[in-house]
Amino acid sequence: MKLVIDNRTPYLNDYYFQTMCLLYFPGEKFKEGFESENYAHFYLEETQKNCFTARVTLGSGDISAEGSFSGAYTPSIPMNDDFYAMNALGKAFLEAGERLFGFGLPWGYITGLRPVKRAKYYLDRGYTAEQVITLFNRDYEVSTEKSTLSVETALIQQKMLADIKPNDCGLYVSIPFCPTRCDYCSFVSYSNARLFSLIPDYLEKLMRDIRETGEMIKKLGMRVRSIYIGGGTPSILDEFQIGRLLSTINQSVDINESTEYTFEAGRPDTVTYEKLMAVKDNGVRRISINPQTTSDFVLEQIGRKHSSKQFFDAAETAMKIGFDTVNADLIAGLPGDTEASFRKSVDDVIDLGFQNITVHTLSIKNAATIRFVGDGFYDPQGDFARSSVEYARAKLKSFGYAPYYLYRQKNTVGNAENTGYTLPGKENLYNVLMMEEHSTVFACGAGSITKLVSEDRNDILRHAFPKYPYEYLSMEKSLGYEEAKAFFAQHRKDEI
Repeated sequence: MKLVIDNRTPYLNDYYFQTMCLLYFPGEKFKEGFESENYAHFYLEETQKNCFTARVTLGSGDISAEGSFSGAYTPSIPMNDDFYAMNALGKAFLEAGERLFGFGLPWGYITGLRPVKRAKYYLDRGYTAEQVITLFNRDYEVSTEKSTLSVETALIQQKMLADIKPNDCGLYVSIPFCPTRCDYCSFVSYSNARLFSLIPDYLEKLMRDIRETGEMIKKLGMRVRSIYIGGGTPSILDEFQIGRLLSTINQSVDINESTEYTFEAGRPDTVTYEKLMAVKDNGVRRISINPQTTSDFVLEQIGRKHSSKQFFDAAETAMKIGFDTVNADLIAGLPGDTEASFRKSVDDVIDLGFQNITVHTLSIKNAATIRFVGDGFYDPQGDFARSSVEYARAKLKSFGYAPYYLYRQKNTVGNAENTGYTLPGKENLYNVLMMEEHSTVFACGAGSITKLVSEDRNDILRHAFPKYPYEYLSMEKSLGYEEAKAFFAQHRKDEI
């Protein structure tokens, strides 16, 4: 994409301008010499304190449109100086985009993964829900529906996090293997025979890291509030491997009745009674079984190698075993899906008794098999995806589910979002700790990221493990106690 930026202010960097462009031009590149028929011109100047002139021209081929904003703006809540630059640019950008494409964006000009984090920031500082909804709706031009969704989610998170102390943390364990790779997949997960042969060695290395991490957590004086085994597909392991892994976690970490313990079973075709009993017998109280859709036709379209019957059978097994909470994931906007088949998927998981239901919107990264524009699967207007997400929200609300975590991704159909819904008391704390970057989360395994979060949450130290299992196996040293201790010593009042 041809991008011209005339930014005569100290506010906003080139990445912000690029991120704005992706809202209307998903999948675009900004590399030197990249050829594209799409272009954007940005002009931004501060004429006096917190008073800006912004002009944006967007074009596609021979068609272009311009938007502009000039003057001062009084936000509904007092804001930092950079807000005024974002506001002027955002309003000009949305005006140009709507003129060029004929539709607006449900999330206005808010960028980034975590709109709820922004809402919660103001709620935590004493602003009312009505004031924060007004901030989103009027100042960021977020739709009333999404503004309300953000604040509803933030209010539930306030309650969830009320008793989380600075020394509380989470633990994530990565099993980055899947029986097959779905066409839309953007996660670090691997599915071929050569890599499957690494699983025994991978488990040995992973269990050593879990023991070392557990010891470090104890030496730091921290308390594990939430454990999450994810992937990939953790249930690709057999019941004996599952038992060894969970036993290692149980021996390495202090676990009690208040510790949330989750195992992401994931793919229904990997779920058996024996595996789920190994999970249950080792103290895990929450699992996830993810169909993405209950339409066999759509499953075939996205290369997901299981049937709807396998999902229903796995769900029935999980419910009979008696976990405290069972989650199901669905995806809106999948190729081949229809309004009727998506609604049936939502209705099916409600009828099966899932206490958590997470509704994602199709978002495909570069590593996916499905392509955005070339294959015709991506639509920035995304009427079908938007209506699907809205149906899910309304239907789940009518059955007593409420939104408790939410995040956005780039290149999402219809500029929609991913939302986790829950029945009262069935929220997943790990999802909130990680997504809102509220507390430290230690990670073990390939592709995982440890995040050390300061007590004031203004500083985060990230430590990423190698993406690929064979790289992970050759890694000699992970994040050490001394490094973690030094980080917390800078940010905590008490001595470690």
